Amino acid sequence: MYQYFLMVLFAITGVSLASSVKIVRQGDEALVEIFGKYDRKKLEPGLTFLIPFVETVAYKQTLREQMLKLPPQQCATRDRVSVTLEFIVYWRVIDLEKASYKVQNLKEAMFNMLILSIRTQIAKLTVEELYTARNLLNNALVEELDTTTDPWGVKFTRVELRDFAIGSKVIQPTSIDRKDIQHLRA
Repeated sequence: MYQYFLMVLFAITGVSLASSVKIVRQGDEALVEIFGKYDRKKLEPGLTFLIPFVETVAYKQTLREQMLKLPPQQCATRDRVSVTLEFIVYWRVIDLEKASYKVQNLKEAMFNMLILSIRTQIAKLTVEELYTARNLLNNALVEELDTTTDPWGVKFTRVELRDFAIGSKVIQPTSIDRKDIQHLRA
C-alpha cells in the first residue's frame, strides 16, 4: 500500500515538474499570470521554469510580421462607382501586453478596423484616382491604421491593394484606359 502511495506521489510530482518547463521559440513572447493575475512577467525566447500550479502561461504570440489577406471588399468611390477591392495587410505585435489585455479579440478588431478604414479612404477617391494613387492610398491606410491600433500594441507595416474590379471587370495596372473610366461612370 505504501509503495502505491509513493508511485502516485512521484507520478504527480513528475507531471507537475514537466508542465512547469516552458520553451518559447525565437521571435515569440509569452505572458505569465500568477494565480490568474498578470504581474508583468514575460517569457523571452528559451527555456524557462514556472512554479507549478501557481504560474501559468496566459498568452503566447509571435512578434514576427504576419500577413492578413482580406476577402474582396465592396466599396463606393467618391463618384459613386461600386468597386470590389482586394488588399493584403502586413502587421506585427509590438507590445504583447497591450495586444492581450487591451482588446478582447485582436484579429477580429483589426479586421473590422481595416474594413472601416478602407471604405473611408476609398470614399475620398474617384475611380481614376483609385488607379493612379495606389501608393498614396496604401500609405494613407498604414498611417490611419497605425494611429488607431497603437493602443492595442499592433504595428501595421504595409497595406497593399492587389487589384480592384468594377462590376465584373478586373482592373489590372496595364488594362485601364480613360475611355473605360468614362464609360463606367455613365
